[in-house]
Amino acid sequence: MVEAHDPLRRSVSALGAILGETLVQEEGEAFFALEESVRALAKRRRAAHRDDTLDQALEGTIAAMDVSTAERIARAFSQYFQLVNLAEQYHRVRRRRSHDRAGTEAEDGLEAHIGELAARTTGEAVEALLQRLSIELVFTAHPTEAQRRTILEKHGRIARLLDTLEVIDLTPSERREAETSLREEVALLYQSDEIRVLRPRVGDEVKNVLFYLEEVLYPLVPRVYESVERSLEAAFGRPFEAPPFLRFGSWVGADMDGNPNVTPEVALDTAYALASHVLALHLAEVTRLGALLSQSERRVQVAPALLASIERDRAAHPRLLAADDPRTHEEPYRRKLGIVEARLRATREAVVRARRGATIEPDARAEAYTSPEALLDDLRVIEGSLAAHPGSHAGLRHVRALRRRVEVFGFHFARLDVRVPSAWVRDDVARAAFRTPDEALSLEVLRRAASGAHVLARPEGPGMRALSALAAMQRELFADSAETFILSMARGQTDLLATLALARVAGLYDPVAGVARVSITPLFETLDDLHRAPDELRAALTDPAYARYVALRGGVQEVMLGYSDSNKDAGIVASSYALYETQRTLVALGAELGVAIKVFHGRGGSIGRGGGPAQRAIEGLPKDAIGGRFKLTEQGEVIGWKYLLPAIAERNLEQTAGGVLRACLVSDYPDDDELATYESVFAEVARRSVEAYRALVRDPRFVEYYVESTPLEEIGALPLGSRPARRSGQATLDDLRAIPWVFAFTQSRQNVPGFYGAGTALRWLLDTHGLPFAQRMHARWPFFSTMLDAIGVAVATSDMRIARHYASLVHDRALARRFFRRIALEHGHTARVVRAIQGGESLLERKPRLARSIELRNPYVDPMSFVQVELLRRKRALVAAGEPVPPGLDRAILLTINGIAAGLRNTG
Repeated sequence: MVEAHDPLRRSVSALGAILGETLVQEEGEAFFALEESVRALAKRRRAAHRDDTLDQALEGTIAAMDVSTAERIARAFSQYFQLVNLAEQYHRVRRRRSHDRAGTEAEDGLEAHIGELAARTTGEAVEALLQRLSIELVFTAHPTEAQRRTILEKHGRIARLLDTLEVIDLTPSERREAETSLREEVALLYQSDEIRVLRPRVGDEVKNVLFYLEEVLYPLVPRVYESVERSLEAAFGRPFEAPPFLRFGSWVGADMDGNPNVTPEVALDTAYALASHVLALHLAEVTRLGALLSQSERRVQVAPALLASIERDRAAHPRLLAADDPRTHEEPYRRKLGIVEARLRATREAVVRARRGATIEPDARAEAYTSPEALLDDLRVIEGSLAAHPGSHAGLRHVRALRRRVEVFGFHFARLDVRVPSAWVRDDVARAAFRTPDEALSLEVLRRAASGAHVLARPEGPGMRALSALAAMQRELFADSAETFILSMARGQTDLLATLALARVAGLYDPVAGVARVSITPLFETLDDLHRAPDELRAALTDPAYARYVALRGGVQEVMLGYSDSNKDAGIVASSYALYETQRTLVALGAELGVAIKVFHGRGGSIGRGGGPAQRAIEGLPKDAIGGRFKLTEQGEVIGWKYLLPAIAERNLEQTAGGVLRACLVSDYPDDDELATYESVFAEVARRSVEAYRALVRDPRFVEYYVESTPLEEIGALPLGSRPARRSGQATLDDLRAIPWVFAFTQSRQNVPGFYGAGTALRWLLDTHGLPFAQRMHARWPFFSTMLDAIGVAVATSDMRIARHYASLVHDRALARRFFRRIALEHGHTARVVRAIQGGESLLERKPRLARSIELRNPYVDPMSFVQVELLRRKRALVAAGEPVPPGLDRAILLTINGIAAGLRNTG
């Protein structure tokens, strides 16, 4: 193993050396020598900065390769980055342990946040917040999800072996075994296809989500609650009992917006799968508890409530007497858990049989739990008995952990959010009301259908079927299986009333009976949508028909804001400010009308789609925007980065919880007058930014440049996700989803969505108001500071020297020069102005770990970029000549896409 002083470099070097050995064994010495020469040339090129002769040398070396060799070179570098990513992830675990051993806490850790709360607020205020706190993390699947489950599992094993090798007192034979196993895993990784042969089915994506829920999140959730309670007790000097504030959701299997593979039937089947899996986990935990809690009444006392509950169960469920093993007659905890186990087994069997369409016997149905609350009642009886008698060190912690899991995951595991295009709902109501979707829906017609005596005839349309599927999940499974119904590209009041009308037909809403079992959630996505969202919400919330529904929902209205499409539409500055301004206005509207506005943040993985650390994003939200309720999407490759390793997943959940607690109780915002000044000035910055951005992307010939200077068409061919890259299949920029839009720019290192328009607008800010004003705004206004950090990262991860090579692919050389020059100039302007405002020597001066990661990666990403450009050039020449493209060439290009995504740790 290669030793180095820096632990991260030590891990990277060790894994790199093992990969080198694997390359020699798999590909031979000559290939390894070629790969090493390419790597050395790329490193020299990076070190020399402006030496174009090294660019030419690297281009020439790669141009001389045949397709097979180029593919294997790309694959070697791609494998290297998978290992670098693992080393970096494991290093985060290493740092966490280092802090733990030293008794210190990272600056952005949970204890640091809660310690600050103790200095700036009261324990009573924290207690009140905890009672209404809700944090929901929603997993989504997207066309750029680049990892296969089999690769994820290999990554997990490699990470565990790195962990084993950190143990100081390993015996020599134990260390040899771990090193041998690590070499085997790297070889197996190299011999496995990192690219799927076939596009995954929705069921495959569901399995991927289940991997994280089952293998990572289910075991660690109790530890997160323990950490929160322990940190609060240490800070405030008294114990806290945190209510179940954490929830998980999923769009996978229920997102019908633009994915013809997701149907109402698929959504219902997904809900069955999730329920079956979580019930199996609960059942295994109850079985384990039954083996653990062997206390005898001869040795300890138990609560009378426990004995009474056993007798009630025996009377209510005579068939469960079989679970009352005579051998446990004097072991009351085992007796009770035996009944719980039998009832849970009956519950899971009922779910499995219902999923298969089989009949469920009445006695079996009667024995099954009808809700997780009934199971929780049983667990609380056991927990109370252990707490009241000598059980605090005799199993209480384990019972409490299961109780936490049931509170968080229920019988549904992850609540499914159903998403549909809002047009589906409007068209269905129009058909039911007028027998044609062409007639205009008047508000009066919608009000009568939503709340009047007349209920619409059931339309046979996709919106109705989607709502009926949501109702079936609640009816056939459990109330928490699904609740949120998202209307993409929402218009506003019309859509909300139309959905109410269909919800009545589906049995989800009955204003007379006081039933409202669906959360109607409009999704506002484009810049114009965001600007008009408050007025649309005002119109709906003041409409008596809709106000009745909101009252039945406890006075809470969920609104989803789209980060991706707004950025694609308007650029990062205008999009960021529109999201900020919309949330601020919605908070004020809710306060005025007495409605709690719950914002659902549709964030992506990349900077251009609202990505970045969740905690930093929380800090940049408008004052009072959270109100104790925080919901966001976890998308694409971000899921693997945050949740693959349990220690990182635990830290991510702790950071999110700490950040939300802090944001709700502590304000870093300036006073109202100062803030109003900043907002007034920034409104003009945003206006100038969107003008500059749209002048670029709406140029009549920009699409031609974009398509030819990126691997966009090849990205569409990647078998990455079940959803098509385009909404309706049309070859237009508007029809292209925001995710491949960003992905293609990221691959070509142009990163236009992450910075374009910012340099021009911020230059105006400095010229008009001066650098001291901008620096004061940066220091005093968290929104501006957060946004500037994101732009700085986007600029730092761009590379105009590499992007120039992609621009050379554009057939019209004058067109290429015109657009590339504009992008490169704006990149330079943005870099200079961001550095000036932040006051550092480099863009990432305050992010040394990220800066080091980019420095470590760039020399190794570059060869893959050069290979990709060369292969794209060959493919396009064949297409232009009307000749067939060999399958090997397409596969080699796809490998470079996968490798660059791994190297940049970003897809879309």
